[in-house]
Amino acid sequence: MKRTYFRIRNPFALFRKSMLRRMLAVSLFASIFPVIFVGISSYWFSSSAIRKEVDQANARVLKHASYSIDTALQRVRSNALQMLLGSFFNGNLTEQKWTNYAGFYSNLFKNLSSLQNSNAEISRIVMYIAEDDYLVSPDQGGHKVAGEEDRRQLQGLLASREAMYWSNDTFRFMGDAPGGEAGVTLVCQVPFQASEPIGLLLLQLNPSFLQENMTRFSAYPGELSFVLNEEGREVVSSAGQPAPQGLYEQVGEHPGRAFSFAWEGRDYLVTALHSSFNGWTYLDMVPLQELNAKSRGIAVITVAIVLVFLLLGAAATAWSTKRLYRPIEHLVSQVRGNRDEELQADEIGYVQNRWAELNQATTRLQTQLNRQLPAIREAFALQWLQGHYAHYTSEQLPVLFERYDVPYQHMHAVFALAYDQSLDGSSRFRESDKELIVFTMKNIAQDVLAQQRASGMVVNLLNDQIAVWLWEDTEDPAAWFMQVQELATGLRAVLADYLKLPVTAGLGDGPGQPGGLPRLFAQAAMAIRSRFWAGTGQVIRSGDGDASEAKSYPYPFELEAGLEQALRNGDAAEAELQLEQFAAYAQETLRETERIRTAYYQLLTAALRVVFLLNLSLKEGSDGTGYETDLYVQIKNVHSIQELNDWFRERLIRPIARKVQQRHHQEYERTFETAVAYIEANHHIDLSLDQVAERCGLSPPYFSKLFKRIVGVSFIEYLTAYRIERAKTLLKTTGLSVAEVAESVGYQPKNFIRVFKKQTGQTPGQFRETGSA
Repeated sequence: MKRTYFRIRNPFALFRKSMLRRMLAVSLFASIFPVIFVGISSYWFSSSAIRKEVDQANARVLKHASYSIDTALQRVRSNALQMLLGSFFNGNLTEQKWTNYAGFYSNLFKNLSSLQNSNAEISRIVMYIAEDDYLVSPDQGGHKVAGEEDRRQLQGLLASREAMYWSNDTFRFMGDAPGGEAGVTLVCQVPFQASEPIGLLLLQLNPSFLQENMTRFSAYPGELSFVLNEEGREVVSSAGQPAPQGLYEQVGEHPGRAFSFAWEGRDYLVTALHSSFNGWTYLDMVPLQELNAKSRGIAVITVAIVLVFLLLGAAATAWSTKRLYRPIEHLVSQVRGNRDEELQADEIGYVQNRWAELNQATTRLQTQLNRQLPAIREAFALQWLQGHYAHYTSEQLPVLFERYDVPYQHMHAVFALAYDQSLDGSSRFRESDKELIVFTMKNIAQDVLAQQRASGMVVNLLNDQIAVWLWEDTEDPAAWFMQVQELATGLRAVLADYLKLPVTAGLGDGPGQPGGLPRLFAQAAMAIRSRFWAGTGQVIRSGDGDASEAKSYPYPFELEAGLEQALRNGDAAEAELQLEQFAAYAQETLRETERIRTAYYQLLTAALRVVFLLNLSLKEGSDGTGYETDLYVQIKNVHSIQELNDWFRERLIRPIARKVQQRHHQEYERTFETAVAYIEANHHIDLSLDQVAERCGLSPPYFSKLFKRIVGVSFIEYLTAYRIERAKTLLKTTGLSVAEVAESVGYQPKNFIRVFKKQTGQTPGQFRETGSA
């Protein structure tokens, strides 16, 4: 009984059962709560995703609606602007009206009808003539302004500072829009941008057009759409009802974000889009009840899944906990002193064996790490030279250098070595042996450092170059840097002699502290690149040739402007002269491949700007699409300034000049034909140069120069000669008196006799007698 009592009441057995219960509780806790958390998170994420998706869909809907409406508005405005800038509206409308009253209104009706017929979105067009206080419409005819209020409204529009703008105000004089709603109206002053407009052009859009574009993409029951102007006033709504109070202010408080809005007892998800074209705000409101219907379905599914996984998790937890408890039983047996062989079957024995194996693996890895230390130091050196540790503080850097066995307090210097392929083929290496060449250079450099007992390391720069990083504890940095230069000179000579290749060394401007080493390395790399100008097979120090520190060279904008002006004038010789000066400047001043290429890229852009502004096509037989891109690709493959200049002449300067000359010749011929025809038709009136210039669409000074360039004489000389020739014909072939002939050719009799005698050496009477004879 005593032994049974102690076996049943064994405290360790109770502890063991208590441990099992704890493990079960912890396991259940660890499995149940993640499942619940995942379920809640999934529901929240799904609901958020639905709302985000709806918001994105609404944004796309608004974008499509905005694009459709803005495109239509822009097209209507462009067509109206094109009409206002036409020959009829761009002339002197007052003079046209008084000169030919009926013809003026006939042309006005014709232009307005054409504009209305070409724009289906326009429901009504009205033209207001302020001088006549008259309203003209292609579909309602013309009538006087009826009321004083309408007249004041029209006068206010005339006095506006804006020459053209969209308005959704109500204009009673335009009548009711289709559907009985006030439409959006484009208000334009006539003439366009005149200091004193004489009239107004009003184009009213059909409200149904705006409403159809707002409701076309609706997808939810009860979905509402609105368009508000910059003042928050309603432009159009999808349901024909006013926008909710306070909605516009809420949009301002949530810029670029969807938000919830309560209206008439319902909650809505509001998405807004601001149009940069006209400043309108497009709004879409989806009832949250419709969105929550999908969320509720997701909630039911989520709860079901969570319950299933909870049951599965509880069963799996009970089974796995018992399995996991077995190693603890073995551990308790070991504490109680059970046999040793049982320990080899549980996890404790496995851990003991594994610990021994890990100790062995640690020793092996440490040995491998020691072997890889040179490569690790070289990787650190490369990162340091390239400036990747610039964010380290002054307290962190000494620790970093100590980690890689590099003295931090010494003076440091660096130089770079690069090779170039031999042009005469005397090298023992092929083009594909780049890695072998760099490997050889690195090994030779390491041997030379060892022979010279110099402290430092050789770094493979991974760009077919190597760098030599040196350091020395010296009190005379200048003398030590002289030794560095001698070392660079000797090492360059050794490498060139062994490789049978041109080898160039580049140095910075002196030694420095570790923090300045990336700058010195950048100077050395720049010196290496300058071998393009300074020559290969030598030691180039920063400051020699173009390997000096970076300077800001001014771009020759005056040469670019001269080239651009020469191309505009079609002067190929002057353009080529400007190009030669540009090349000379680039070669003498920039002296760096990157800068020269950048300058020529900018020069190419200037030439293409001329092509664009003059609306030329350099690509024969096509529209030139993508041709500018081809030019940028072509110039990238040119390798010298001479080739660049030849390319510019053949591909740009001469084709552009030829196109401009052809266009000028055609323009000159059209101008001359127009001017001569007008002179022949109107020589009998008091004809001036300004009148003919206006007829040709040119300014008087430019027309005068152009006329003399084409004909060889001035306008007055040509007009006088034509009139005298016409007078000669009349004197010979008709019986008109001298006064009648003078009037027929546009002269007063006295002036006619004087001018005729000056041109022919005879009076009109003498000419008639001699001409008749």
